Amino acid sequence: MNQNKKIIEDNQSLQWRVDVNAFRLLGRDLITDRVTAIFELVKNCYDANAEEVIVSFQDVAPISEKSKIIITDNGTGMSFKDIRDKWMVVGTNSKRAQLYSEPPYNRKFVGEKGVGRFAVDKLGERVKIRTKERGVDDWLCVNINWDEYEELSKNSKQGQLSLFTEVKNKYSYELAESKEEKGTEIIISKIFDEWSVNDIERLYKELSKLISPFYPINPPFNIKIDSNEFISYQNKDVKSDPVKYYSHYSEINFDEEKDLQESLVFNSEKGEIEKDYIEKQNFGPVKMRIYYFDEAAKRRYNNAYKNDDTRVDGIKIYRDGVIATPFAEYETDHLKKRDILGLDKRRYSGAFDTVGTKEVIGVLDITKEDNPLIIDATNRQNFIDNGEYSNLKEFIINQLTVFEDLKKHERIVTRSVVENKLIDAGSDVKVFEKELTKIEKKLSKTNPEAKENISRLKEQAKGLHSVITKGISEQKKFQKEVERKEKILYSIVSMQEFASLITHAVRTSIAKVKHLGEFFKLNYPNPKFDKFFKEYAIMIYNEMDTLLSVTDFMLSFANVDESSFEEFNISTLIRDLLNKQYSSVFRKEGIQLEVGIRDNFIIETNKKAFQDVFQNLVSNSVKALINTKDKKIKCTGYLNTNNFVIYFSDNGYGLDMSDKEWIFGLYNTRTAEQGGAGVGLYVVEKQIKALNGNIEVVENEFKPTGATFKITIPFKNKSK
Repeated sequence: MNQNKKIIEDNQSLQWRVDVNAFRLLGRDLITDRVTAIFELVKNCYDANAEEVIVSFQDVAPISEKSKIIITDNGTGMSFKDIRDKWMVVGTNSKRAQLYSEPPYNRKFVGEKGVGRFAVDKLGERVKIRTKERGVDDWLCVNINWDEYEELSKNSKQGQLSLFTEVKNKYSYELAESKEEKGTEIIISKIFDEWSVNDIERLYKELSKLISPFYPINPPFNIKIDSNEFISYQNKDVKSDPVKYYSHYSEINFDEEKDLQESLVFNSEKGEIEKDYIEKQNFGPVKMRIYYFDEAAKRRYNNAYKNDDTRVDGIKIYRDGVIATPFAEYETDHLKKRDILGLDKRRYSGAFDTVGTKEVIGVLDITKEDNPLIIDATNRQNFIDNGEYSNLKEFIINQLTVFEDLKKHERIVTRSVVENKLIDAGSDVKVFEKELTKIEKKLSKTNPEAKENISRLKEQAKGLHSVITKGISEQKKFQKEVERKEKILYSIVSMQEFASLITHAVRTSIAKVKHLGEFFKLNYPNPKFDKFFKEYAIMIYNEMDTLLSVTDFMLSFANVDESSFEEFNISTLIRDLLNKQYSSVFRKEGIQLEVGIRDNFIIETNKKAFQDVFQNLVSNSVKALINTKDKKIKCTGYLNTNNFVIYFSDNGYGLDMSDKEWIFGLYNTRTAEQGGAGVGLYVVEKQIKALNGNIEVVENEFKPTGATFKITIPFKNKSK
């Protein structure tokens, strides 16, 4: 009998075995940052009901045989059984089974994946764990030598099977001075990296954010950093900085009685941020506090904290009072800073008005119980990218857009105040000049010398009035020029995101075409492949058509400059485009057109780009109407208080309302069979956003089929 077959018959089962290289995957490779590693160990102290934890650095600059990092806490400590069955079991579920720590602490466990203990491998080769529960006589000491695992790992690479679970880690006992002693001490030696004062400062700043400033921790959880080399970090308490110098503050909560989530809105009439209710979101109830720093507040802040711009650093997410946002985010070079919520990336599409991480401090509170689908990624550097997390990010950004509306409003108000003060000054000078004329007449006979002085004052007043009048005129010209430059910049930078997104897609299309072309090169002519030749030729054509539509769009912006912008009447442009340029297409396709633009609206932008918006909408509608008998396209527009509003509709096969946001994504299309490339609506949205406007899918006016797009353009230009 075959030996392998006999083994199978004897056992009828197989067991998982873990290669020794797993220690590196769980430690050095998985936890990519040494500050994150210490953070993980401090969080374990929190879970252990510690009231104080000390992170001590000994002789770490430079590294020597004496170099050590020691994390000491006064928590509950661990028994031999705890070490054997929990601490030294990979991925143990002890914290998942028991959600809260022991009374009176009742802390929600924050370390639950069972791999945080491997953070020690990110810091050094040797680890000694001293731990003791209250009431026992001895400290339990466990030695873990990662360099032994390293040596076995080398054997594993050479083909020798070495299992992680076969490494023996020695332990011993030390007599305690008192049975009342308790806690855990992790001593890490043979450390890998030197720690500078800047590195420890970075750790301090991240640890100061560990506990939410708004979450009551009772009994307390205090952290100290101690260094025998850096005087500024000798037995230093880690404390959260109070938020100061901000200009605006808003807070939202979840109303449990109404089962509704509060959300921020901007009241443009009052110029104030207010609260409104929205339905409960799929990511669960949240609480949020946002501190916003306008330009004046940032100046006050910079004066108070010179050479330190790391305190105003965006939104942090806390779960059950402990930070859940990926930590270790501080970088001296802000360009290297992680931006997992995408706050700063949005600045590409609105450089002047978008609120970034350097303008807000925010705290968003969630709980493990109420927000179970907001889940830490295993490496602690992000969250699992599911639908709930995507919606949470969108919710956060929606709150920030309210401050962006405030920012724009205050800029307009400030500009108006300056203009009004100039106008008032001009009027005051004119009144002063008239009063001087009256005095001049009274003194003309009685005091000729005084009259002469008054005459000189009057001439100076006239000159001053002329200067102020010219200043008002120049200020208006300058403001108009600024707005023109802003529009150009908006239009250009809105393409940056597009360019980065299509780079990979274009390369993918080229690779497909190359692959299909190679098939032709190697096999043509060959009658047995005629079926494939036809099929592949169509695929090549479609890929090239997509690439052409993308490059045409990019080329339309290649020469965008000041001369590309002109004033034109939106109403006239739409009528001419639909009634004249597309008249032959509509006749050929049998499409009935209805255009109802009530008001005229003058705008200054790239006219060709604006035409592209309606050309793409018409093109999509023609494709959507291909199987409709009574084909209709309708375009209406009007001015309201703040915007020019345009509705564009057709009665084609329509859109699922669940696709109303997806449809604007690059290469997302429902008309692929008709040659749709999924570029048109992406282009439309970017063009409208460049005008600081908005486009959305709304309830269709041609029921039961069809689609209606609503375009809103802010009313900040002159109308006729």
